[in-house]
Amino acid sequence: MPLFSRAKPEPQPAVSVAPKPTPEPKIRPLAGAPGADSNGLRGIDEHRDYLLSLIGEMRPFGIGLMDAGGLTLCETLTSDLDLPIYTSATVDGWAVRASNLVGASDVRPVILPIVGEVKATDVRGTPLTPGTAIRVAAGAPVPEGADAVVPVSYGLVAGDEVQFKSEAHFQQNLWLAGSRVSDGDRLLGHGALLTPRALGLIAEVGYDKVLARPRPRIAVVTAAIGLVEPGLPLTRLNQRYDSTTAVLVASLREDGAQVFTSGIVDPEPRSVANTLSEQLVRSDLLVLLADITPELLRGLAKLGDLDVADVDGFTIPMVFGLVGPDRVPLLVLPVNPAPAYLAYELFGSPLVERLGGQEVIDPELIDGHLTSPLESDPIRTRLVLAHSTSAGVRPLPFAGAQGAAELSDANTVVFVPAGMGVLPAGAGVVCWVLG
Repeated sequence: MPLFSRAKPEPQPAVSVAPKPTPEPKIRPLAGAPGADSNGLRGIDEHRDYLLSLIGEMRPFGIGLMDAGGLTLCETLTSDLDLPIYTSATVDGWAVRASNLVGASDVRPVILPIVGEVKATDVRGTPLTPGTAIRVAAGAPVPEGADAVVPVSYGLVAGDEVQFKSEAHFQQNLWLAGSRVSDGDRLLGHGALLTPRALGLIAEVGYDKVLARPRPRIAVVTAAIGLVEPGLPLTRLNQRYDSTTAVLVASLREDGAQVFTSGIVDPEPRSVANTLSEQLVRSDLLVLLADITPELLRGLAKLGDLDVADVDGFTIPMVFGLVGPDRVPLLVLPVNPAPAYLAYELFGSPLVERLGGQEVIDPELIDGHLTSPLESDPIRTRLVLAHSTSAGVRPLPFAGAQGAAELSDANTVVFVPAGMGVLPAGAGVVCWVLG
């Protein structure tokens, strides 16, 4: 029987197959993370050094002087001209050779023929021949061959001659070419900060651009429920104004960064991941202000590798990642302004300095004495906002979450070591000076 004449099989009822569940993304840890102590904590210094080891300096390129203020120079600059560019007279007088007036006195005056005149707006003119004088104005270029200018009142004119009754000193009344800056002088070295004064110097010798690292581009994403942007009304009792973004943006700009903000976004992990992905193309560093949850960490894990660490001094995990195809650094900070600011100053500010090629500055520490008792934590160091004066260190009240109001009153942070019990009033403490 031909093949095509076979009987068709009876149709079978469809069997529904349940879709395989999508596996949860695993958090891929960054390599080389330092270990923790017996309490599972990573030290503040170890955490900062580890984050710095994960990023490098941005690549430099030619930047116009008008846009280079505050950047770091990536070349050594030397002058290729003299300042001033010519030798000029500082007084109205007579351009002479000092050797021609040796021995001049009231008894034996020296008489020199006047062979020319140079005004302040003139070019240098013909060279001065030995045994002659040229009248020059203050600010005028001194003729080649002249090595002194005698004040005009010291010469007595008689026809086309001038009589001198005193000697002249070598380089008298001259503003010498190259006396301010000489051709070949080193102006600025590699790594110099391009301050307004530095930019003025290199502009004065003719530079119009420099090789420098650009300002790091930082995208700040704030993800939270209950935060309201300042200027909008509060409509519920559980809402508060977002001061953290303002604090962080100001800190970043103070560190020389170019900052972009996205406003307040939904903290749903997919929304946060999408917003961060959109910022990758214009960011050298991403800063996320958010509460850390397991769901958020799984969402961030889709973007790249993460380091999640319990760091001494902080009661919430510190999260850092390298995300996107170009492995852009991602720093996650708390939503509350006080811990966010302290974490940024300890861990974020050094990253911005490293990206910009600046020297990473250690926190300034001073010794002080408490004006009231402070209780330590049994496990971790406490970072306590305080106000330091000549009378002592006053810890700020801690009732609930400290915010921007406490930050504005604080000028120091007290390091309270773990396991010390209660530090009494008058106890010596180490304080971190806030900028």
